Amino acid sequence: MQQKRPWIGQSLRFGLVAPLIFLVDFGVLSLLATGGVPPLLGRLGSLAASVGVGFLLNRAFTFRASGRASFGEFGRYVLAAALGIAVNYGVFALALRAGAPHAAAIAAGMLAAALVTFTRFRAIFAR
Repeated sequence: MQQKRPWIGQSLRFGLVAPLIFLVDFGVLSLLATGGVPPLLGRLGSLAASVGVGFLLNRAFTFRASGRASFGEFGRYVLAAALGIAVNYGVFALALRAGAPHAAAIAAGMLAAALVTFTRFRAIFAR
């Protein structure tokens, strides 16, 4: 039986994927920070890693896309994520400026970006 509202299950799975993406993001940022990379610069590297992992997890688990992944699909995902990345980075920077610890700043950025990106990602993988 096909689910009448697939977005409900997808949004729940999207929420389950988020902590894994957070761990990648925070782990890479922490690793870079131990190497002396400033947090705002390190976040660019951690965002790149988290977008790659997010694509794979969202494609396979959240939206259960069929067929093989393609560079075109990944390109559309990255473009759709660009606004989310800008929102994520902006909220992260504001939270750091307000004195939030790195983990809380990442979480705040991710939450804001999730609100922006879910519908775009859903449209990409529905093809």
